[in-house]
Amino acid sequence: MKPRWRRVLLYVLPLACNLALTVYLAWQLGYTPAFDRHTRLQMFALMYAVGGIVVAISGVTAFAHATARDKAAARGWYALALINTIIPTVLLLLMLRSA
Repeated sequence: MKPRWRRVLLYVLPLACNLALTVYLAWQLGYTPAFDRHTRLQMFALMYAVGGIVVAISGVTAFAHATARDKAAARGWYALALINTIIPTVLLLLMLRSA
């Protein structure tokens, strides 16, 4: 696999999923009535499924960076992988807190 496609799959795609989850959560919490939010598990299921995949991909990527020999070369990508690991967890906790 070419390095460009690897970066897209391991860094940019999880970042795009995190941004989409953030927009979806803001839309659900801002425009869905509270009584309707409590009766549906759709939002929780979507956040859990997509967030779990993003955490898994980003976690493996961050672990690969942490164990790599050349650690100074890709610090920005390593930071992005860690951020992509943390964001879905924070969003899920925010959603559970508002429920």
